[in-house]
Amino acid sequence: MSIYNSVYIRKLPTTMIIETQINTMNQTELKRLKSHFKIVIFMTLTLLQFSCSDDHGNEKALSQATTKLFAIEGVGSDLKIVEVDPISGLSISTFLDFEPMQASVDFDFTYFNSAKQLLIRRNVYENGIGPQIIKVNIDTKEENIISSENFSTIIAGNGKLFGFKRTVVNTSLQSTELFEINPENASTISTIEIFEAIEDAPSNDKTGVSSVFYSYDTNELLIPRRTSFLPNAIDKLIKIDANSGVKVIVNINHYESITIGRNGRLFAIKNTYNPNLGEITFYGIVEVDIDNGEEIGVLKEFDNPNSFSDSEIIFLSETNEILVDTGRTTMYKINVDTKNESILNNTSGFYSYRSVNVY
Repeated sequence: MSIYNSVYIRKLPTTMIIETQINTMNQTELKRLKSHFKIVIFMTLTLLQFSCSDDHGNEKALSQATTKLFAIEGVGSDLKIVEVDPISGLSISTFLDFEPMQASVDFDFTYFNSAKQLLIRRNVYENGIGPQIIKVNIDTKEENIISSENFSTIIAGNGKLFGFKRTVVNTSLQSTELFEINPENASTISTIEIFEAIEDAPSNDKTGVSSVFYSYDTNELLIPRRTSFLPNAIDKLIKIDANSGVKVIVNINHYESITIGRNGRLFAIKNTYNPNLGEITFYGIVEVDIDNGEEIGVLKEFDNPNSFSDSEIIFLSETNEILVDTGRTTMYKINVDTKNESILNNTSGFYSYRSVNVY
């Protein structure tokens, strides 16, 4: 049984400070801004798995897990993390209400199981405060804020914390480094891997690194990477042993988004564009072999493929379902074994959904 913890991030050409007075906007402007944030926020549609280990570091049985669904509500610096009913799509409660301030909107978070804390990364521009990590107890919601180095994402796994840091010279991204991080003070412990900028890559994605997963089953960091820079083209899966640093690169097809399921299963959104026809001929969910990158089969093919754009997927372990967010008012839930489908409504305007499995 494979259990994964992951963070999905999006690249920004520049860091944005939100100073807009949201209350003065009309509905059209607000809708446009929410749509923009859906793209801008680094943590877009992250899969997070809250996992508690025993004294030997082994994961408890998946049958004991309870899946929770979280999402972001609000825009600008006025953001909340809400728990969402996975059937109705409505808010159950507010998990964390951020105080309004001039903070960049590149939030992401991960669960640090040994301390039972949610670790939330943000960058605050008010009064020169700078980068921070907010530690929130998953049960009591007690908060502890510490200063940190300027990581572009963080990810926890089995008592360790990791993060990406970007090196920029004269506004040009030179490299993205993967570090092990001290969870007590957010300082770097060691460098695990350096992803150099790729020649002819777009300016907002020079290194092609867009997400990171952690496998409790193999103690590996799994990093999808874009190297061809076709539209939505994840074409490499880099597997790094979190202890030894040994690296294995698996070539995969050009996918829009990926997620990890039970027992080491890998799922992806596939978007096939035919340049001769000038249109998308296939849009759907496929299963991929995580070891050799070969496609195993089609889980779901959507009708009207040219009507989709920039979708994301996460995995719901408790129900063994893929959740597909197409950026509309409805989302698809698909059982990966039976292929049964259901619809999750998003009339509340939530975004950046996360599946959370509490063991």
